[in-house]
Formats: sequence, structure tokens, C-alpha cells
Amino acid sequence: MKKFSAIVYIVIIAISIPLYLLMLHNLSSILILITNFIVGIYLLVKGSDYFVEGAASIAAHKKISQHTIGLTLVALATSLPEFAVSTIASASNHPVTAWGNAVGSNIANIGLVLGIAAVLMPLSLSKHVKKDAAILVTVTGILILIALITREIAWWAGLLFIGIYGAYLWEIRKREEDVESVPIEHSWLWSWIYTIFGAIGIVWGAKVVVESAVNLAIVLHIPEIIIAITAIAIGTSLPEMATSVTAALKKKYGIAVGNVIGSNIFNTLIVLGGASLFNPIKVPMNDIVFNSTFLGIFTVAAALMCIKKKIRRFEGFALILLYIIFFVFLLYYS
Repeated sequence: MKKFSAIVYIVIIAISIPLYLLMLHNLSSILILITNFIVGIYLLVKGSDYFVEGAASIAAHKKISQHTIGLTLVALATSLPEFAVSTIASASNHPVTAWGNAVGSNIANIGLVLGIAAVLMPLSLSKHVKKDAAILVTVTGILILIALITREIAWWAGLLFIGIYGAYLWEIRKREEDVESVPIEHSWLWSWIYTIFGAIGIVWGAKVVVESAVNLAIVLHIPEIIIAITAIAIGTSLPEMATSVTAALKKKYGIAVGNVIGSNIFNTLIVLGGASLFNPIKVPMNDIVFNSTFLGIFTVAAALMCIKKKIRRFEGFALILLYIIFFVFLLYYS
């Protein structure tokens, strides 16, 4: 079954190339644009899955602890679609998409991913969650302040964010926990094959998603920020959704909650920080105010829930309801 899935993945990568070229010659065709968008999302999600599997196996070969893999690889891998989309969007001079994807993904991670995971299974919290939630609130606050004051995320802010993330990883590294070695699932060769083909799917899928979404917005006369903060953001949050929901059902609550917090920190500091190094992320002020307001509300709500020992089902429902309210306001605002 896994080999069949891999073959399908490679075939879809091959098919996506002429499909993409067809899109470039038929930018007014809604059907072709939507097909490209769906194919791009599939490549992002499946590419992330293979990248995780390959990278985890490489880490196992190198005898890196499960603790280190969990704290770095899971958050990195599930946020790779956001990173790829925002970086390519910024490099292609689509700053609104770069901003909307990162901010929209953070909102979706809390409202939908954490909300659904908590509804399926009340989430018990580890001793480190409070500190990580506080760090998330802090970096989100820094992002909002810089965006409101300077009206952009410039290269210097990007370097600042990347530096903060480095300090965050150093802080994580100092935590002392008992860890176990990760079992080796693939040979050294296959580990690299999974990793390389996964990365190809992520990068190519991101390019297809960005260009199809931007052109779809033009054809349908939908503001680019709406497409970025909903369709693209939710699509690139699917790896987080799959990881956290699976972890919750398996009662791996630390992974379920840690994935959301870690991914949001990564999105804020590395996704936006990295994208700003290609081009300044300039967004209309009214979009910054609207997005930042809801991002702040969602982040503070999640942090308050993390103060206790458990995120209960009714709190999960509350997060989902809050996301629905956000979506309604977004449509009205547009």
C-alpha cells in the first residue's frame, strides 16, 4: 500500500507539470485553476509526509534522540508547506499572500487544529506547555507591534525573528527529559529518497498553489488576502491537522498541543522572517489591523487554555466557534 501511494505521488508530480503549463496558457479557466490548486495542496501535504518519514529515518540513523526530533522535526515538517508558500510568494512579489498564509495558518492551527483535537479527545498538558504558550504570545506580540508600527516586515525584522527562533531552540535544548532512541524504519538510501522527493513535492506544490490561488482570485474578483488567509492557509495547515488529530486519538497529548504551539512559533519567526529576506512584506494597513486583531485573540485564548492541566472538549468547541466567527467577519470585511 505504501509503495502504491509513493507511485501515485510520483505520477501526480509528473502530471502536475503539463497541468501547470496548461494553466499558464488558460489563466481564465476556473476549472484548470481549481484543479491546479487541489493538485498543489496534495503535493504539499504528501510531500511533507514523505519528508517527515525520510528525515526522521535519517535522524534515527544518526542516533538523534526522539526528544530532539519531536521538538524540532515535527514543528519544522508540518510547517514546511507554509514556509514554501510564503517564501515563494514573497520571492514572486506577492507579499499579501506571504502574510496571509502565515497569519491565516496560525489562526487555523489554533481554531481548527487545536479545536478539533480537543473535541475528539480532551488534551492533558505537560509541564512545558505554559512556558511555550508564553513564548508564543510574546513572539506574536512582537510580530503585531512591528507590523503596526512599520507597516511591513522588513529584512531586519526577518533577521530578528530568525535570531529569536535560534534562542528558542537553545532554550529547548537545555530542557532535561528522559528520551528513547528512535527505531530505524528505512535504509540510509531510502531515507534520502523519501526526503528528496518529499522536498520536491513541497517546493513544487507551493509554487502551483500560490500561482493558481492568485490567478483564481483575479478571475473571481476575490481579494488576494481572502484567498491567502482561508484556502491557502487551511490547505497548508493540513499536516498540522493530521499530526495533532492522530496524536490526540493516540493519547499523545504533548505532540498534539506541542505541534500547534511549535508550528505557530515557527510560522511567525521562520516563515515570515525567511520570506521577508526576499522582499519586504508590505500589506495594506487595514489588512494588518484586521488580521492582527484576530491573531492576537486566538493566541491569547490558546495561552489561557494552556494555563490549566487540560484543554477540555467545550474549549475545543469554543475555538472552532471562534474560527467560524472569524471567517464570517472576514467575508463581511472583504
